[in-house]
Amino acid sequence: MVDLISKELNELMNKQIVEELQSAYIYLGMAAWAIEKGLKGLANFMKTHAEKEEYKHAMKFTHYIQETGGKVKFDTVESVATEYENVEELLVAAIKHEEYITNKIKELMDLATTKNEYYAFDLLNWFIQEQIEEENLFTDLYNSFLLSGKMLGVWDQHIKHPE
Repeated sequence: MVDLISKELNELMNKQIVEELQSAYIYLGMAAWAIEKGLKGLANFMKTHAEKEEYKHAMKFTHYIQETGGKVKFDTVESVATEYENVEELLVAAIKHEEYITNKIKELMDLATTKNEYYAFDLLNWFIQEQIEEENLFTDLYNSFLLSGKMLGVWDQHIKHPE
Protein backbone atom coordinates (compact mmCIF):
# COMPACT_ATOMS: atom_id res chain seq x y z
CA MET A 1 0.00 0.00 0.00
CA VAL A 2 1.20 3.49 -0.81
CA ASP A 3 1.67 5.66 2.25
CA LEU A 4 -0.92 8.44 2.16
CA ILE A 5 0.22 9.90 5.46
CA SER A 6 3.51 11.62 6.14
CA LYS A 7 5.79 10.46 8.90
CA GLU A 8 5.20 13.75 10.73
CA LEU A 9 1.41 13.58 10.61
CA ASN A 10 1.50 9.89 11.53
CA GLU A 11 3.59 10.74 14.59
CA LEU A 12 1.33 13.62 15.65
CA MET A 13 -1.80 11.51 15.18
CA ASN A 14 -0.28 8.77 17.34
CA LYS A 15 0.22 11.40 20.02
CA GLN A 16 -3.40 12.46 19.57
CA ILE A 17 -4.56 8.88 20.10
CA VAL A 18 -2.91 9.06 23.52
CA GLU A 19 -4.50 12.48 24.16
CA GLU A 20 -7.94 11.03 23.41
CA LEU A 21 -7.38 7.99 25.62
CA GLN A 22 -6.00 10.31 28.30
CA SER A 23 -9.21 12.33 27.99
CA ALA A 24 -11.25 9.18 28.62
CA TYR A 25 -9.09 8.45 31.65
CA ILE A 26 -9.56 12.02 32.95
CA TYR A 27 -13.34 11.74 32.68
CA LEU A 28 -13.30 8.33 34.36
CA GLY A 29 -11.31 9.91 37.21
CA MET A 30 -13.95 12.62 37.47
CA ALA A 31 -16.67 9.94 37.47
CA ALA A 32 -14.91 8.12 40.31
CA TRP A 33 -14.88 11.32 42.38
CA ALA A 34 -18.54 11.98 41.61
CA ILE A 35 -19.54 8.46 42.69
CA GLU A 36 -17.71 8.94 46.00
CA LYS A 37 -19.69 12.15 46.53
CA GLY A 38 -23.02 10.51 45.70
CA LEU A 39 -23.42 12.46 42.46
CA LYS A 40 -24.75 9.67 40.28
CA GLY A 41 -25.90 11.95 37.46
CA LEU A 42 -22.49 13.59 37.11
CA ALA A 43 -20.74 10.23 37.40
CA ASN A 44 -22.89 8.74 34.64
CA PHE A 45 -22.33 11.82 32.46
CA MET A 46 -18.55 11.51 32.78
CA LYS A 47 -18.47 7.73 32.27
CA THR A 48 -20.69 8.01 29.22
CA HIS A 49 -18.50 10.75 27.81
CA ALA A 50 -15.36 8.69 28.29
CA GLU A 51 -16.86 5.63 26.63
CA LYS A 52 -18.98 7.11 23.86
CA GLU A 53 -16.84 10.10 22.91
CA GLU A 54 -13.19 9.97 23.88
CA TYR A 55 -12.56 6.29 23.21
CA LYS A 56 -14.36 6.66 19.87
CA HIS A 57 -12.11 9.60 18.99
CA ALA A 58 -8.97 7.55 19.64
CA MET A 59 -10.31 4.80 17.40
CA LYS A 60 -11.05 7.30 14.60
CA PHE A 61 -7.39 8.34 14.56
CA THR A 62 -6.28 4.71 14.77
CA HIS A 63 -8.44 3.75 11.81
CA TYR A 64 -7.26 6.73 9.74
CA ILE A 65 -3.60 5.92 10.31
CA GLN A 66 -4.16 2.31 9.32
CA GLU A 67 -6.23 3.21 6.26
CA THR A 68 -3.54 5.57 4.97
CA GLY A 69 -0.65 3.14 5.35
CA GLY A 70 0.76 4.59 8.53
CA LYS A 71 1.85 2.83 11.69
CA VAL A 72 -0.20 3.00 14.88
CA LYS A 73 1.69 3.36 18.13
CA PHE A 74 -0.05 3.31 21.50
CA ASP A 75 1.94 5.17 24.09
CA THR A 76 1.37 5.43 27.82
CA VAL A 77 -1.44 7.39 29.42
CA GLU A 78 -0.66 9.16 32.66
CA SER A 79 -2.39 8.86 36.00
CA VAL A 80 -5.20 11.35 36.53
CA ALA A 81 -6.83 13.22 39.37
CA THR A 82 -9.59 11.50 41.30
CA GLU A 83 -9.84 14.25 43.90
CA TYR A 84 -11.46 17.64 43.41
CA GLU A 85 -12.26 20.37 45.88
CA ASN A 86 -15.83 20.62 44.59
CA VAL A 87 -18.02 20.26 41.51
CA GLU A 88 -17.12 23.70 40.21
CA GLU A 89 -13.40 22.86 40.21
CA LEU A 90 -14.13 19.61 38.36
CA LEU A 91 -16.25 21.33 35.70
CA VAL A 92 -13.71 24.10 35.13
CA ALA A 93 -11.00 21.43 34.76
CA ALA A 94 -13.15 19.63 32.14
CA ILE A 95 -13.65 22.86 30.16
CA LYS A 96 -9.94 23.66 30.27
CA HIS A 97 -9.13 20.14 29.16
CA GLU A 98 -11.44 20.42 26.14
CA GLU A 99 -9.81 23.75 25.23
CA TYR A 100 -6.44 22.00 25.39
CA ILE A 101 -7.69 19.22 23.09
CA THR A 102 -9.06 21.82 20.67
CA ASN A 103 -5.58 23.30 20.41
CA LYS A 104 -4.12 19.84 19.73
CA ILE A 105 -6.62 19.33 16.89
CA LYS A 106 -5.66 22.72 15.47
CA GLU A 107 -2.01 21.64 15.51
CA LEU A 108 -2.94 18.57 13.50
CA MET A 109 -4.84 20.69 10.97
CA ASP A 110 -1.92 23.13 10.74
CA LEU A 111 0.48 20.29 9.98
CA ALA A 112 -1.86 18.67 7.45
CA THR A 113 -2.27 22.02 5.72
CA THR A 114 1.47 22.70 5.68
CA LYS A 115 2.21 19.22 4.30
CA ASN A 116 -0.70 19.37 1.80
CA GLU A 117 -2.15 16.19 3.26
CA TYR A 118 -5.56 16.62 1.73
CA TYR A 119 -6.70 13.13 2.74
CA ALA A 120 -6.65 14.22 6.37
CA PHE A 121 -8.85 17.29 5.91
CA ASP A 122 -12.22 15.53 6.20
CA LEU A 123 -11.18 13.74 9.38
CA LEU A 124 -9.69 16.86 10.95
CA ASN A 125 -12.65 19.04 9.95
CA TRP A 126 -14.88 16.49 11.67
CA PHE A 127 -12.75 16.84 14.81
CA ILE A 128 -12.86 20.63 14.65
CA GLN A 129 -16.67 20.49 14.61
CA GLU A 130 -16.60 17.88 17.35
CA GLN A 131 -14.49 20.14 19.55
CA ILE A 132 -17.03 22.93 19.18
CA GLU A 133 -19.62 20.48 20.49
CA GLU A 134 -17.34 19.23 23.28
CA GLU A 135 -16.50 22.71 24.56
CA ASN A 136 -20.16 23.73 24.40
CA LEU A 137 -21.24 20.53 26.16
CA PHE A 138 -19.03 21.15 29.18
CA THR A 139 -19.69 24.90 29.21
CA ASP A 140 -23.43 24.19 29.19
CA LEU A 141 -22.99 21.70 32.03
CA TYR A 142 -21.07 24.31 34.03
CA ASN A 143 -23.64 27.02 33.28
CA SER A 144 -26.50 24.74 34.35
CA PHE A 145 -24.63 24.16 37.61
CA LEU A 146 -24.34 27.91 38.16
CA LEU A 147 -27.99 28.52 37.19
CA SER A 148 -29.12 25.87 39.66
CA GLY A 149 -27.62 28.02 42.38
CA LYS A 150 -25.06 25.24 42.86
CA MET A 151 -27.78 23.11 44.43
CA LEU A 152 -26.08 19.76 43.91
CA GLY A 153 -29.00 17.48 44.66
CA VAL A 154 -31.39 19.13 42.23
CA TRP A 155 -28.73 19.73 39.56
CA ASP A 156 -27.29 16.21 39.71
CA GLN A 157 -30.70 14.57 39.20
CA HIS A 158 -31.20 16.42 35.91
CA ILE A 159 -27.85 15.74 34.24
CA LYS A 160 -28.14 13.74 31.04
CA HIS A 161 -25.41 13.12 28.48
CA PRO A 162 -26.64 13.65 24.92
CA GLU A 163 -25.91 10.31 23.29
